[in-house]
Formats: sequence, C-alpha cells, structure tokens
Amino acid sequence: MSRKKSFGKKFARRAVLISTVLMAVLFIAALILYRNRTELLTNSASRAAEKGDYEKAISLLEAAESSEESEATLTEYRYQLALSYLQNGRPGDAMTLFSQLGDYKDSRACITECKYRAAELLYDTGEFEAAKNAFYALAGYSDALDRYDACRYAIADRTEADDPNKAFRLFYALGGYADAKDRAGAIAMRLTGEADAEFAINTMLGISNETLEQMRSLSSIRDALPKNRLAAGFYHTVGLREDGTAVAAGRNDEGQCDVSGWTNLTAVDCGAYHTAALLSDGTVVATGRNDEGQCDVSGWTDVIAIVCTDYNTLGLRSDGTVVSTGFQDYETLSGWRGITVLGGGSYAVCAVTASGQVLSSHAAMRSETMRDCVAIDVSTGYCIGLSADGTLCGANETPPAWTDLVAISASGTGYLALDKDGRVLAHWFRSRDAIDFSDLSGAVAIAAGGTHCAVLLSDGTVITRGSNAFSECETAAWNLGVTPLP
Repeated sequence: MSRKKSFGKKFARRAVLISTVLMAVLFIAALILYRNRTELLTNSASRAAEKGDYEKAISLLEAAESSEESEATLTEYRYQLALSYLQNGRPGDAMTLFSQLGDYKDSRACITECKYRAAELLYDTGEFEAAKNAFYALAGYSDALDRYDACRYAIADRTEADDPNKAFRLFYALGGYADAKDRAGAIAMRLTGEADAEFAINTMLGISNETLEQMRSLSSIRDALPKNRLAAGFYHTVGLREDGTAVAAGRNDEGQCDVSGWTNLTAVDCGAYHTAALLSDGTVVATGRNDEGQCDVSGWTDVIAIVCTDYNTLGLRSDGTVVSTGFQDYETLSGWRGITVLGGGSYAVCAVTASGQVLSSHAAMRSETMRDCVAIDVSTGYCIGLSADGTLCGANETPPAWTDLVAISASGTGYLALDKDGRVLAHWFRSRDAIDFSDLSGAVAIAAGGTHCAVLLSDGTVITRGSNAFSECETAAWNLGVTPLP
C-alpha cells in the first residue's frame, strides 16, 4: 500500500513537472510567435500586394502592430486599392478611399477622375440627365464639356418622338454642336410647314422680322464700338490710344502705370496693382506688381484677347484655349476648349464657348440658362452676360430689365452697361458704392472698377469718377481718339 502511495506521489510530481515544462514550452513558443507576428503579417501582406490583392494586404497589415513604416505601407496599399477600384469600374468606392488619403500623391486629382468615370457610367446606362449635370460640374476637366454637350444631344434625340417642340429647343440650344443646328431646323420646318430652315427656326422662337432687324442693328453698333480701350484697377486707370500707345493715371508705387513705352497695342486691362496689354503680333506685356507672377507673360504667343483678375493675367489664344499666370492656378481652365469670349474680375474667370455655353472658374456662377451671350464679365460673387437681343442675363441673380444694350463691365461693387444711344446705366449692390454717369451722352466704352469707373466718349475724352485717392480719376486731359461710329 505504501508502494502504491509512493508511486502515485512520484507520478503526480512527474505529471506536474511535465505539465509545467509543456506550459513553459508553449509559452515560449507563443512568445516567439507573438514577437514574429508583425513580421509574419507584414510578409503575408506584402505577398498579397504583389498578387494585386490589396484588400487582403490591407486587412493583414491592419492586424499587425502599428509602426511608422507600416503606416506608410498601409497608405500606399490603400492608394493602390483605390486605383484598382477606379480601373475596374468602381469609381464611387475609389473616390471614398482617395478622399480618405488627403494629399497623398495625386489623390485629390484622382477624385476628379472618379467623378468623371462616375459620369461616364451614368451616360453608358442611359441616365443622360444625371450624366449631364455631372459632366457640367466637371467643366474644364479633360473633355467633360464635350461629354456634357453629348448628354444634351442624347436628351434632345430621346425627346423628339414624344415632344418635338421641346426637342427643337434642346437642339437649338446646342448651337454648333454636331448636327444640332440641322436637327433643330428640320424639326422647325416639320412643325411650321415652312420650307426655309432659318425662317422656320425664327418662327418657332417667336422672333419677328422687326426683332431680327433690331438684333442686326445692335450687332452693327457693337462691332463698331472701340473695344478694350479702358481699364480700371484698384487705384489706377489705363487707356489705349487709337495709335496703339497707352496712358495711365493713379497709384504707381509698383509700376502699374509705367506704360508710356508700349506701342502697337490692341487691348489693355488692369488687375489690382498690375497692367497688361496685348500687342498686334499676338504677344503680351505686363507691368506692376508681380509677387504672384501675374506679369510673367513674356513667352505668350498667338493671343487674341486678354483679361485680368485682381492677381492674374489671362490670354485667349486663337485656337480657343486659355493661358493664365498669377495667384490663382485656375486648374479648370486647362480643359476649356472652343472659347470665343473671355471675361475676368476679382478672383473669377468666365467664358463663352462656340456653342454658346457659359463657363466659369466658380461652379456657382455657371448656368445653363445663360445662352447666346455676345459679351460677358464676372466678379467673385456673380457673372453677368449680354445677350444678342440687347438684354442682360445672370448666373445667380436676376439683372435689371434693361434693353438695347451693346456693352457691359462688371466690378466687385456693381456693373455698368452701355446702350445703343450712348447712355451709361449702372447697377450697384450697395448705395454707398454708387457712381452716377446718368448725365453723360455719347459714351462708346465703359470700365467698372472697385472704387472708380471710367467712360470713353465719342470725342475721345475720358470721364472717370469715384475714389480719387491716388489721382486715378485725373483723366480729363486724355484724348484716346475714336473712329466715328457709322
């Protein structure tokens, strides 16, 4: 009995010892495994990434112990996963990831591409209205403007069978896009029974012969007016003489009035503290403040029009593209094509395309309702257009119901308009900023500035009113010379 007890005790001790050793071994093994866990997970994540399985790679790496190196790798895996989503028709998922990546690599630019791909998916599935709105919001990116018009064309085409009247107006609004004008004419002839497309279109639009004659008359006056002859900066005024030289008055502490040596000019404009001019050979010169690079125009060629915002200079080239230099990068301008009219002011740029669509660097100042503009101008908070019929149209406000207008000029405080009889009309946002030109007659050009405005009269003299803190209104001795209107 004692032997059995002794054996039992020995067995128990051995069992405890063995258990202890096994637990120690397991603990050591677990400790070794734990210490190598991060390395194992990282290596597994790396192998998954090499195979293009970034979802698995991210999951493995997220389970590993975090370090500065692993976080950097994790960010790269998320970036690559976002790219794979984008390439495989999942722009929504890709955009979510790119948004989380902030400024990593080109993530912000990729977000725009995601929006573009999402718009393409809408178009491909026949959701033309949604696609149209999406492409319009991307105006300036890649060929978004062309795709926008393609959506409008598709909507018009789909509408024709059920509502030819609506389809006519949709095709007509597309202007010169594809065969839209011919489609509009064909529908108009079918609905009116007229044999002449132009007459049928005018009938559909309710345009009488008298109205057409009035529009032709306004067009003749606009064409004959002296253009790009006056400009108003913050505290300086610039005029272009008929002989192609320039004159300036006002603040000159940064050289913005140093224009006396310029010749062969065809246009002038002002920013806040700089002045630019277009030469007859398509090159551009600029003087004044250049802290933001707004005067770096020496390499520009083939320019046909210029505009200045407060701290930028922009040029419209003969191929319908826009070049810009200065404080604002205006990324959207790189995608603008077919531009025929360019405008700028404060911190904004606007344009009209060959198909009649209004564009703006500020999305809030673009509007499909602004069509057929023959002139356009903009400030930071609004965009104003002059229609061929002599009335105003606005992107985000209802302008005054003026008629028979032939020119407009906008500033941050309000805008001026010139009517066919040479009268200057003004609309001011605040009464304290109002400048009155109602006593003048025979005006042929206008320039609205933030604190002062200038008017060129038919005898070549310039009337400038408003703030005169730096003698910017001392233009009474000027005579720019004006070719008599027909």
